Amino acid sequence: MEQGLPVWSEWLVFNRVTGRARKGLAIGPASLNLSLSGGHVVGNFPPHEAFPIGGTNSVRGYEEGAIGSGRSYAVGCGEISFPLVGPVEGAMFADYGTDLGSGPTVPGDPAGARLKPGSGYGYGVGMRVASPLGPLRLEYAFNDQGTGRFHFGVGQRN
Repeated sequence: MEQGLPVWSEWLVFNRVTGRARKGLAIGPASLNLSLSGGHVVGNFPPHEAFPIGGTNSVRGYEEGAIGSGRSYAVGCGEISFPLVGPVEGAMFADYGTDLGSGPTVPGDPAGARLKPGSGYGYGVGMRVASPLGPLRLEYAFNDQGTGRFHFGVGQRN
């Protein structure tokens, strides 16, 4: 939980609550990983404090924040990873994210002004290489708009 407290009484006051659940299951040498995250902002908040949806650690196949920005959000991911050679593993995944219809409640409705859809899914494949920094991730994903893009990340997905 985060809390924004004003210095002056006319400034914005808000609370941000987030949660995440993960579950991993071994299936022989492969593993199935499921995750669900969500959040909500209560109170008066500036638009830059809205939750961005889409991108490398959200819904792959989209640019960062391209699905929307909302007062609330939910993102789910299912992923199967499997060993390839040495420290390299492969993965197949599907992600879904939504602003739960809360985009218009963000002051100024920035997502609506940019015609962001508010929800979307992506699916694709990737490779991970174990490193001292954590896994180096290279993934290619398609989104439900029919376009694809590469994603690169270091460490576990959020």
